[in-house]
Amino acid sequence: MLAGLQQQLSHQRHLVASEVAFLKQYAGAISAQAWGSQLSWLPKLAWDCQQQPENGWKACVLMVGENEAVMAVHGITENQQTPLTLWQWGTLDNFHWLSTPHGWLDFCPFTEVSRCQLPQ
Repeated sequence: MLAGLQQQLSHQRHLVASEVAFLKQYAGAISAQAWGSQLSWLPKLAWDCQQQPENGWKACVLMVGENEAVMAVHGITENQQTPLTLWQWGTLDNFHWLSTPHGWLDFCPFTEVSRCQLPQ
């Protein structure tokens, strides 16, 4: 009986550790998005990326229409193997990012896989 209980506790500990790691990863991506929204951006039809090596954050903006743009951000935390990417619709106004209300996405909004690939 004690061995079965130990197995259950070990499994639960693994689940909690995975959840904590994801929450740290998500917080890093949200921080990257806040950081990226404060930067100046050139309206380009190709990905324009800026990196903050101290925190491992990367933010990229792509113009997809005359006034529409998409921001993709990576928030990397320590011991993380794959960065979490968050996407957001917005516009560029005088080189400044303006988020579209309810424009948050957790998936790439493009049907073409090549448009979802951010530059290294």
